[in-house]
Amino acid sequence: MDETHNHSEPTALELLAEYLGRPWVLVSTLGIVTLVLYSGTLFFEFVWDDWPQIVNNPIIRAWSNLPRAFSSDLWYHVARHQVYYRPLFVAWSMLNFTLFGLRSWGWHLGAIVLHVGAVASVFWLARKLGLEYWTAALAALIFALHPIHIETVAWISAASDTMVAMFAALAFVAFLNGRDSAGKKRRAWWIASLALLMCALLTKEMAVAFTALVAIYAWLHPAAEKASRGRRLRGAVIEAIPYAAVTLGYVLLRQHALLHSTGQFDTGHGMMDVVRTLPLVLALYLRQLLVPVGLTGLYYTPYVTGAILKPVVVPAVVLGLVLVVLWYWNRREKDSTVAFAGLWLLVGLAPALYLRNFGNGDFVRDRYIYLPSIGFAILAAKGLQLLPSIKGWSAKRVQVGATVALCSFYVVASLSQQVYWDSYFLVLLRGQKLYPGNPYTAVGLAAEYSQRGAYDRAIELAEWAVREHPEYGYSAMALAETYIRAGRFDAGRVMLQKALLISPDYAKSETGMASVAGLYGRMGDFGKALALCDQILAKEPDLYSALYNCGNIHLMAGQYAEAERLLSHAIEGAPEAAGPKHYLGRALLQEGKNREAQAYLAAAAAIDPKVWDYHYWLGESLEQSGHIPAARAQYQEVLRLNPDSTEAKMRLAATEGK
Repeated sequence: MDETHNHSEPTALELLAEYLGRPWVLVSTLGIVTLVLYSGTLFFEFVWDDWPQIVNNPIIRAWSNLPRAFSSDLWYHVARHQVYYRPLFVAWSMLNFTLFGLRSWGWHLGAIVLHVGAVASVFWLARKLGLEYWTAALAALIFALHPIHIETVAWISAASDTMVAMFAALAFVAFLNGRDSAGKKRRAWWIASLALLMCALLTKEMAVAFTALVAIYAWLHPAAEKASRGRRLRGAVIEAIPYAAVTLGYVLLRQHALLHSTGQFDTGHGMMDVVRTLPLVLALYLRQLLVPVGLTGLYYTPYVTGAILKPVVVPAVVLGLVLVVLWYWNRREKDSTVAFAGLWLLVGLAPALYLRNFGNGDFVRDRYIYLPSIGFAILAAKGLQLLPSIKGWSAKRVQVGATVALCSFYVVASLSQQVYWDSYFLVLLRGQKLYPGNPYTAVGLAAEYSQRGAYDRAIELAEWAVREHPEYGYSAMALAETYIRAGRFDAGRVMLQKALLISPDYAKSETGMASVAGLYGRMGDFGKALALCDQILAKEPDLYSALYNCGNIHLMAGQYAEAERLLSHAIEGAPEAAGPKHYLGRALLQEGKNREAQAYLAAAAAIDPKVWDYHYWLGESLEQSGHIPAARAQYQEVLRLNPDSTEAKMRLAATEGK
């Protein structure tokens, strides 16, 4: 008699689980989900630091400048004596410029791809830390979707945080692989780990905490299971030494590259102010991890100098309770991964907790928690997998339901808050709405309104900043600039002198002198403007920003030969930049050298065709040389880019029928 076997058909969920049980399929799916979540950012503009670091950065426009990225700071083209050494971020920017030019969608795509890479790295790290397959997948999914990463993904300049997290996670995976291997494989993995650590360090300073993470892991997982405390400590130190050596090498390389840089510390607040403020800062980070709403690029948490109950005691108690919960969880489950993930979160954030490195209130940034949040994602995933059964619901159903609810919340919270990174104006408006007492936001909005011609609103904001925050050094300078942009030159001169007295160090810096020179030039005070230009160029004769800005001031002053000299020098340092070519063309045009001028004006319009002013002056040059149809085409392009251009309308009318 034949035996029959009844095989039930697998459910859709079982088929999906089988399909996603292949690591490459899972990682690819996570990547697609991440890409879809952030696809809206492809339509966002360049914002905030994107302009000096990308749009107006001559260094990233040619691969021949790559050695300079390793021997100078990130803002080398703007001013000397800066403190940001991130050559691999500059290299990434060079790659993006090669691929996409200044098309912002391409840069945003690059930022999303980096986040996808970081998500994959988190999955591999979680697996190497001993997490079960689906728990590791959940940790990676939480990391992919968590809204606190909006700033890092939606803002191009924050891509350095994505890169450092990816390199650090991969370096730790390689470290763990080395521990589990022997012979040549062990050496190969450790060499790879050290190389990846150096990549992380050359991307952003947050990676300096990596050595401590290695030591902590080695302490929690000693080579011998029942090693004494002394042996565990000795073993942890020995395993950390190679990473400490790489970090020391990075510090020496950084010091050599930034030889004349000096750290800027807030001298107005001492360590007691830092200690009082740290609980508030840490509690805010914790809140944003647990309930990621009210996210912004401009938090405002000034030093705690008064009453301490609400801003110090309450956050400290909350943080203490969290530590107790983690301690109890680790002790009950006998799972050192809980302790390590919690310490990854805290130690990874440590480089961003020396508050005196930042301006007062400028202590919390979502991008700083990107690398540390790997620890949070692991804890959250493990916590969800521990949820028990509830009233007829099996533990598995409860866990799946909680996961779906959490991820749905993350998606909604992310989509609803990404929009605030569409433009710098929206970043500032969001910051002002959530933290109306922030002087930086008021000053930034004043500049934005001023550029839009809304001078009354701009002056109102700048005057508020001066009145409410006289200690904020840039308030007076912002008000002076706002007055000058509005044509109130007398008030502008008075406020400018006051600003220079309040911030004498700013007035002595290259950036400050260039800004003040520009303001004097706008008011027609060319003697003062050019005197400052002489001072800057005497100190730094090859500084691109000084050559460019001072060349423009000479152009405004009618000193065309000197403008030609400075702008030509600027082009030597940035041959792919449009701005110097355009203004050199205008200087040559004013000198009657139309033939030479036309070549530079055409080159500028070709490099950056979205600037309507470039097309207008090219049209002027073409009109002067008798190329009327070509000139009219340029004027029509001006009106396409700027329909309100009266000058272009007048030139089109004047050339009608010619």
